[in-house]
Amino acid sequence: MRRTLAVFTVLLLAGLSACGGGGGGGGSSASPYTGLATPAVITTSNADNIARQAFQGGDLGANTTLAPARSGDARTTAGKPMALTLVRILSGAANAAFPGPAGLRAPQPRSAASDTIYDGLGGWVAYTLTINDQTGAFTGTFTFTNFHGDGGGVIDGPVSVSGRYVQGVGITEILFNFRSVRIVDGAEDVTAIGAVDLVSGGGGGSAILDIVFVDNVSRKTLWLSNVTLFETIGADSIDTTLSGRVYLHDYGYVDMVTLTPFHYLTGNSYPSSGKFVVTGMDNKKVQLTVVDPTQYTLDVDTNGDDAWEVTAVIKVW
Repeated sequence: MRRTLAVFTVLLLAGLSACGGGGGGGGSSASPYTGLATPAVITTSNADNIARQAFQGGDLGANTTLAPARSGDARTTAGKPMALTLVRILSGAANAAFPGPAGLRAPQPRSAASDTIYDGLGGWVAYTLTINDQTGAFTGTFTFTNFHGDGGGVIDGPVSVSGRYVQGVGITEILFNFRSVRIVDGAEDVTAIGAVDLVSGGGGGSAILDIVFVDNVSRKTLWLSNVTLFETIGADSIDTTLSGRVYLHDYGYVDMVTLTPFHYLTGNSYPSSGKFVVTGMDNKKVQLTVVDPTQYTLDVDTNGDDAWEVTAVIKVW
């Protein structure tokens, strides 16, 4: 019988040693990121694509196109930020394996644990853990097989884990370390490389991600470098903010800041409101403001003077 997967209610801290560490260092010989590592040059012609790509980089939502994967300035299809899919899949598996007091009855202290969690859609995750029954610290492996997340997406591959479990409270921390995990959502097919450290929270949570996505068709890459995600869960909606540095394969990096949280009604792939700004080379920037789930507007600062030379350009997702 399917166990109910918890929604994303975690505090996430991520490290990606395989990507040369955090910060804005760009690609290196040891990094799976292979795109441009210089600041992106934002122009009136590419501002829309850069803003959309940065937004996506932060669930491979339904029919989402991996931002840098295909053709430079060719317009991409947008959806919810891809990081949400990965985080929800991992947190769903973690909460199913270690249910808190509001979920299934917590397991008694033990030195080892193994089980298989079925998603009800033909997929599963099998885990084996070694647990310190005094401290709650654990290590082990989660192996995903066609495992579906509640927020969309399917994941395949083995993941090493370590963390800490508090009896009667649930997971306080769990580190997922994966070198090659495949995620598929709609037409998109990517490999995720990195480490995700989940720490429990209630009613929402936050995340800092340092992770590379490799498009399995084009081999182009996208790097979330110290991107912070905050999420607040309501009765029928989720509010999300994104900030940090995103490396876009064909453009280079931009720094993004959310000014107004992106508001998603339950079941929607597109937000109904929200606003963020991405900044590239020479302080040139573009602001994306959601009007409704079908359209948004763009403002562009083309010379870095903190004034919008192009304003209120209406776009459709």
